[in-house]
Amino acid sequence: MAPRATEGSIALKLPIEIWRMVIVSAVESLEPMDNYHEASESLDTRFHLARRVTSKSPEYTLMLVCKMLNAIATEFFYERISVQTKKQLIALAQGLKSPRIANNMAKWTRRFDLHYAANTTVYNSRDKGSMVRVLRSCPNLTHLVIEIAIHEYYVGAKARDTTTIMDTCAKSCKRLEVLHLAFNLSTYKWANMTPGAFFKSFRNIKILRLGQNAKIAIPSKTEVHLGELPFLHTFEACEEVHFLLLTDVRLPLLSTVHFRNNCPPYLCYPSSPLLRFISAHGNKLTTLTLIGVVHPRPDIAKGVVPLLLKCTKLQVFVMDLCDLVRLLPIDELFLPRLTRLELTTYLRTGLSSRSDFWTTIHGKLRARFPSLTVLHWLGRVDPDVPSANTREGLEPSEGGTDAHHANAAGIRIENRDGEKLELHQLLVR
Repeated sequence: MAPRATEGSIALKLPIEIWRMVIVSAVESLEPMDNYHEASESLDTRFHLARRVTSKSPEYTLMLVCKMLNAIATEFFYERISVQTKKQLIALAQGLKSPRIANNMAKWTRRFDLHYAANTTVYNSRDKGSMVRVLRSCPNLTHLVIEIAIHEYYVGAKARDTTTIMDTCAKSCKRLEVLHLAFNLSTYKWANMTPGAFFKSFRNIKILRLGQNAKIAIPSKTEVHLGELPFLHTFEACEEVHFLLLTDVRLPLLSTVHFRNNCPPYLCYPSSPLLRFISAHGNKLTTLTLIGVVHPRPDIAKGVVPLLLKCTKLQVFVMDLCDLVRLLPIDELFLPRLTRLELTTYLRTGLSSRSDFWTTIHGKLRARFPSLTVLHWLGRVDPDVPSANTREGLEPSEGGTDAHHANAAGIRIENRDGEKLELHQLLVR
């Protein structure tokens, strides 16, 4: 008599395509390959994978179950590689001496994440050599993340090391789509790498993010034919000087720009690099994040309006509530195509209550943004306040009248997950 099949053995007889779909779903639910939707958050909080794949990860466990699951799980075990220490980088480079590891990385690795924290005491030519060896072994990379929180001038890096990294990227990272960069690409003693080398190395990228440690040569006014990033659609910067890199570059598909100013309030104003960039590319933008760029003084705050008016196709605008309160009184502000306004609450507004908040902006929202339909709230929500639908006898001071006005204006208020909110649930700083 044939042995009775167990539930597990039946499951293993499922087509390999189904098993692959199950594993893909499980891995992506833990952490997406790229979290580009949360640009309102600090770039530092989104720069690296929160989950490192190790020998304790489920991907590794699945590799040990059977030959079929090993074939599938191997792909996901090597898909994302995260390095956080010098020891890990050296071990990874040495591991490439194994033909099996080298072949698996060449075939399956899609994201390489290098994060040297500020307390890393040594970063030298050997480290760069290890990095180059890894990059050469990953021809199918689509996501590259490099953050090194050390100024290279102080650790004796040489110009040829940076050149080698760039040459390696140009040859081995031709499929790269997403680049997170917080790394000094200026060569030794200010003999700067030309922007042309950068554009050549990363010509095919679709998303570019530059962190605070990203050091790239500033294009001179005498340079011509700086090049093109033909597929770039999203650019995010931590410093306004980064905008100079792309101001005179052809960006035919650019649609999204994110910038969060971390300067003190008295430095909240758009600088020359940002103004020049928006003047060149603002008419392409459909999504714009500008946080901390509106000065408290009304006469200086007006400087932001000409910048916004150049964004004639803007549909989604992410800003801080404090910036919004400072901008709305300016009569010249008018964005006719804006349909979605996303608000953070990082800065203090000085508003005393939720009612004061809506009284301040009600009416002006529709006047400044006539097509606005969604107010996406990225701030905190009071968990102890129920929806207005569950409360009877709501007083105007508790948000009843204000919520009615919001609905009458045709503006839906929702949280990060797209769930409907009432005005009295918002926590205004």
